[in-house]
Amino acid sequence: MLDLRPGDPSWVGEYALTARLGEGGQGTVYLAEAKTGGKVAVKLMRADLAGDREASERFVREVSLARRVAPFCTAQVIETGMFGQRPYIVSEYVAGPTLGEVVRAEGPRSGSSLHRLAIGTVTALVAIHQAGIVHRDFKPSNVVLAPDGPRVIDFGIARALDLTSSLTAAAIGTPSFMAPEQLVEGQPGPASDLFAWACTLLYAASGHAPFGTDSLPAVFNRIMNVEPDLGVVADPALRALVADCLAKDPARRPTASQALMRLLGHTGATTTGGQSGPAPWTPSPPSRPTSQPTGQPTGQPTGQPIGQPHQVPAGPPSGPALLAQGSAASAPPPHATPTSPPPHVSGPQNPAHPGPHPHGPVYTGSHPGAYPSQPHAPGPHPPSRPAVPYAQPAPGARPNAGRSGRWAIVVSVVAAVVVLVAVIYVAVRLTRPPEVTGTGPTPTLTPVTQPPASPSIAPTGTALKLPGAPVTLTEHASDPIRLASYSVDGGTKLYVRQGRTFVLNADYFEYALSPDGKQALATDRDYTSDSYAQVSIVQHATGSRKAITLSKAPIYPTTPRWSPDGGTGLVTLYKAEGDSSVAYGFGTIDIATGTVKIFPAKEKGAGEWRYFWAGEDRVATWAGGRMRFYDLDGTLVSSEGSVGAPLWVESGTVSPSGEYFLSHCTTAGSAVCAHPVSGGGEPVTIPLVSTRLIGWFGDDHIAGWVADGTGQKAVIVDLRGKVERVLATTTDPVALGKMGLRFTGA
Repeated sequence: MLDLRPGDPSWVGEYALTARLGEGGQGTVYLAEAKTGGKVAVKLMRADLAGDREASERFVREVSLARRVAPFCTAQVIETGMFGQRPYIVSEYVAGPTLGEVVRAEGPRSGSSLHRLAIGTVTALVAIHQAGIVHRDFKPSNVVLAPDGPRVIDFGIARALDLTSSLTAAAIGTPSFMAPEQLVEGQPGPASDLFAWACTLLYAASGHAPFGTDSLPAVFNRIMNVEPDLGVVADPALRALVADCLAKDPARRPTASQALMRLLGHTGATTTGGQSGPAPWTPSPPSRPTSQPTGQPTGQPTGQPIGQPHQVPAGPPSGPALLAQGSAASAPPPHATPTSPPPHVSGPQNPAHPGPHPHGPVYTGSHPGAYPSQPHAPGPHPPSRPAVPYAQPAPGARPNAGRSGRWAIVVSVVAAVVVLVAVIYVAVRLTRPPEVTGTGPTPTLTPVTQPPASPSIAPTGTALKLPGAPVTLTEHASDPIRLASYSVDGGTKLYVRQGRTFVLNADYFEYALSPDGKQALATDRDYTSDSYAQVSIVQHATGSRKAITLSKAPIYPTTPRWSPDGGTGLVTLYKAEGDSSVAYGFGTIDIATGTVKIFPAKEKGAGEWRYFWAGEDRVATWAGGRMRFYDLDGTLVSSEGSVGAPLWVESGTVSPSGEYFLSHCTTAGSAVCAHPVSGGGEPVTIPLVSTRLIGWFGDDHIAGWVADGTGQKAVIVDLRGKVERVLATTTDPVALGKMGLRFTGA
C-alpha cells in the first residue's frame, strides 16, 4: 500500500481515495472509503483502453454484469461508473497479499495448503461461470489470499475491454496463463479459465509459470505444443485434474463444477467438456482481422495444422524434402521446441513484487525456454539465482545493504498489441508444414528469386556432447560459426565455451562472444547496490571483466550483440511497469571507452522484437509490421514494408556480409526469406520449415531445428533448401525447449 501521488484524485464517485494499492496495464487501484465508512477498492481504468465516451459507457455497462457473481470466493463488484473520461470499478476490498506475492516471498505451496487453494479458486470459477461470465485473465496476481480464504478478483474486465477497446481479445490476458484457443482464436470460453486455473495451480506448486515467461513466441509455442511438468503436484488426484484441465482441446477439459466435484472426492464427476462427443478442436482465424496491421494475417493462413492440438510434427524424410513437408506425429505428448522469440518479449519482466523462486512472474526468475536469458532485476529474494533464458530484469530494493537483487521477467501483456498478434501467428504457425493432401506429389516451394549454387559445407564433423544438456553438437574446423554459450533449464544455468568443452558460469545470464572470439558481452546476474543493471566486457581467455553500469530500475537490458567490427555493443531495453514489462528502446556501449548511450523507442511496438545490427552503424527492429532502421544516434533513418512477417532468429539475423536479413516470407511461416538490408531487390526464398532458427551459417547457408522422429536436429541448408549437414541432435525436445544457444558470428 502506497501514499497517493500528486495528480491522483481525492474522490472517485462517492468514494474518498486514501492510498494506492497497485498499478498495472489496465489502470490504478486505490483503497477508498465509502460514505458509510466501509473500505472498498476502486480501480480507475486508463482512459485510452475504453476509447471514446460511448465506448467507455459500454465498458461500464458490461462490467456491471459482474455484480451478478455470487460473492463467495470472489471480491464482489459493488458499483461501476465514469470519472471524467475514465471508467472505474468499485469492488469489495479484500485485505491480503496475492498468490504471486506469497509464493515469491514464502515459496511454493504443497499438501493441504495447495488443496485448499484449488478448492477455493475453482469455487470462484463456478460462481463466475454461473453468472455467464468468463474471467479470461485468471492468474496468480488475480488471486488474493485473504484471512478467510482465497478470493478471485478482476473478473469481467477482459470481456468488457474486448467489446469496447482497440485491444484484441488475444492481447487481453497474461500470455503465460492463456489457453491455446485464446492465442489463436482470441475468443476464450469457460474452458479457457480452467486451463488458466491449472496453470495457476502449477505456479503455486512450483513457483514458476508452467510455460515460462520469456518470449511470446516461445511461451505460445509451449502452450500450443508442449506438456508442462506435473510432477510438482504430489497428490495423484489433484495432479490428474490439473492434467485434464491442461488439455490442448478445450472440449476435453472438465467444467468448473466438475472440477470442484472431483476436488471434493466425487469420483463420478470425471466427464470432461460438459458435452458429448465434442469435435476435435482446431484453431480458426482471428476474430478481428481488421485490427491487424499491414503484413499481418487477415484470415486463416495456409499450411496444415499439426494434427490434433496435442500432437507435434513428426520427423520428415531425409534430404531436401524434409524442408518442404512434414507430418503429424501420433504419439503425445508434444515436444516441439519454442519458435523464435521476439523480445521479452524475449522475456521482459514483471516488477512490483520481489520473490524467491527462479520461475515466477514479477521480480522472480522465470524458466522461459529455448533462448538465451535476459537479465533479471534485483529484488529482495533469497540467494537462489533467477532463471530466464533471454530475459533479464531490472532491480528493486534489497534488505541486505551492498548486495544486488534480481528481478524476473514477465512478458508484457498490454503493450504493442499489433506486434502481439503478429507474434501469436509467428509462434503458432512456424511449427506447421505446408499443406499436404492425399497421396499426391510432395509440394515444393518456389523461391521469389532463385539463388545460385552455394559453396559446400564440410559434410562431417567432430561430435561433442554438451555438458548438462541432452544435445550433441557436430562441429568442423571450417564452420563459419561456433557455439559460444548456452543456458539450460530455462536460464537457471549458463555454460560458457572453453576450448573443446563448456564450463558452468554463475556470473551472467547471457554471454555473447565478439567476432574475433577474444572478448564477450555478458549481462550480469548481480546489480549494483543502487539498483543499476550491468553489462560486462569480459576477456574470454582469462575471465577478467570490466563492468559497465547501464540502466537503473525499472529499465533493464537483454540480448547483448556485437557490431560486425567488434567496436560497439548493442542491448535491447525493457521497462518494468506494474506486473509486466514493455519495450523501452535500445542501448549502445563503446567497447573501448565503456561509454553508454540509451535511446528510448519513439515508434509504437519498436523493440517488442529485439534490436539487431544491420551493418556497422545501423540497428534494426520490427515495429508495426515494418522493419525499422536506426543510426547510432537513435534516429529512424528508413522503414521497409513488404518484408514478410517477423521471425525470431536465435543468433544471426543479418548475414555476415551485412546484405540480407531473415524473416518469414508470409505469416504462414512456410518458408524463410532473405531480404536485402538496402531495401532494394527481390528477397531470396529458402524452403525451410523450422520450429526454431539458429541463423546464418556463413553468407550462403542458414541453420535451423527440424523434427527428427521423436527428437529434433539442427540442419545446415543452402539457400535452395538443400541439407548440407546435421549440426546438432537431441532426443529430448522438452529440454531443448528450455535451452538458449548463442553462436559466434551472431
